[in-house]
Amino acid sequence: MWQRHPREGSKDLREGLERRLGRPLSRREFLRASAGAAVAMPTMSAILAACGKNPRAQTTPGFQVATPDHPVKLPLVGQPIADGLQPESGATLQIYNWDQYLWKHVVQEFCDQYKCDFKITTFNNMEEAVTKMQTGELKLDVFFPTYDVLGKLVDGKFLQPLNHSYIPNLEANAWDMFKNPFYDQGWQYSVPYTVYTTGIAYRRDYIHDDQIFGADNPRAMLWDPQYSGKVGVYDSYRDTIGFALQKEGINDVNTEKSADIDKAKAALLELISAVNVRVEINGAYAKLPKGEYVLHESWSGDIVAGWGYVPKYVEADYEALGYWFPDDRIGPADNDLIAVPSNAEHPVLAHLFLNFMLDFKNAMDNFSWVGYQPPQKQADVNALTTTEGLYSKISNWAAPAMYVPPWMPAAVVRESDLTTTGLRVHELSPAGDTLWQNAWQEFKAGA
Repeated sequence: MWQRHPREGSKDLREGLERRLGRPLSRREFLRASAGAAVAMPTMSAILAACGKNPRAQTTPGFQVATPDHPVKLPLVGQPIADGLQPESGATLQIYNWDQYLWKHVVQEFCDQYKCDFKITTFNNMEEAVTKMQTGELKLDVFFPTYDVLGKLVDGKFLQPLNHSYIPNLEANAWDMFKNPFYDQGWQYSVPYTVYTTGIAYRRDYIHDDQIFGADNPRAMLWDPQYSGKVGVYDSYRDTIGFALQKEGINDVNTEKSADIDKAKAALLELISAVNVRVEINGAYAKLPKGEYVLHESWSGDIVAGWGYVPKYVEADYEALGYWFPDDRIGPADNDLIAVPSNAEHPVLAHLFLNFMLDFKNAMDNFSWVGYQPPQKQADVNALTTTEGLYSKISNWAAPAMYVPPWMPAAVVRESDLTTTGLRVHELSPAGDTLWQNAWQEFKAGA
C-alpha cells in the first residue's frame, strides 16, 4: 500500500491529513475571481509601471524581457549585504508567500536553529502581492515571486541582490540550470523554490491510464460531452489559454499572433457549450479528489497534493487520482522562486533561510507537505515514486517517504523538462497581454 508521509513529527497520519483540509486557495494561481475581476485588477505591467511614482522605486534604464532564447542579466540595483555578518538576533522573519505553499513545520525548524520567530503573510495572486509591496507598508524579509515578473521587480527596486556566500546550497544541491537561469543570469536576485508541469488531472476510476495516455490528443478529452459537468480549468488566463493553444496544435504558449489567440478563444468558447466547463482555483487539488470532477487542467504539484483531500484516507480513494503529461514532455514546465525584498529588516537571516530551503532534507520535507517538487540534484527522479533510495539518504525519518504516487510518474519533473523539451511561459508585451486578456474576458463572460 502506498503511504504518504506527512512529516508531522509525533502526530499521527490522520492529524497530518486533517491539517491539509480546508485549503482555500491555489498557491500560484493568477486569481480572476469573477468575469470582471481581471478588468478591475490592474495588470502586472501597469502595477510595476507605476513604480516611478514612488521615490524609492525609480526605474532603471534598459529593462529587457527575458526569454529562454534571450537570457537577461539583470542590472545590479544596490549592493549585496557584506560577507561574514551574524544573523539578526531576536528577529521575527517576515515571509510573504502564496497561501499554503510552505510547511510551517520546516520554517519552525529554521527558527529553532537560528533562535528567531516567523510570521507568514499570504497573498492570492502576484498582482496583489506587488501592489502591497509597492506601498512600502510591508516590511518583508523573504518573498516568493514568479520568474515572469522578476525583471520588473528588480527594475522597480523591490528586490535586493543576493550575497552568494550565504547560500552555498544552491551551488551544492540545486539543478545546474539554476546557477544561470535565463530570467536571472548569474542568479543575482533569486533562488529556485519548486518546479512543476501543467497537464491534466483525471479520475482513474472513470478514465483508464491507457485511455488518456494512448489518446491522439488527450487535451481534447476535456471537450468530450460524455464528461459534461465534470470538467474544469484553472481561473488563470495564461495557463488556460495556453492549454487551449496546445489542444489546437499550437505549442507557442507565448504567441502574440491574433490568429493563434482567436483559435484558442474559439476552442474555449466551444468548451462551454460542449461540457459546461467550470472555471475554478481549487478544482484540481481539492475537488477532483472528492469526485466533483473527472478531468481538470492541473499543475503537477496540485494533484500530487490531492491526497490530502480525498474523502477518506483509504487506498481506493487516493489511487483514483491520476496525472497526464505528454510522453514527449512537450508541455508547460516552469518554476517558482524565493527572493529577498529590498526593504528586508533581517537580510542576513533571510539569506540563511534561502540556504536552509535549498538543503536537501529541508527541501524534501517541504515537498512531502506542499506536493510541489524542489529541483534537488540528490532527488533521483526514479526514486521519487518509491520508498527506496531517498529514504536511506536522510536520517531520523519516522517512515519511508514516497513523494509522488507510483501510478503518477508523469508528475515527476525532470531538469530536461525545463531546459530542453518543456514550454516556458514568459512575460508578454503590453499589446500581447491585452490580446490574451481580451480573449480571456470573452471566455469568462460565457463560462
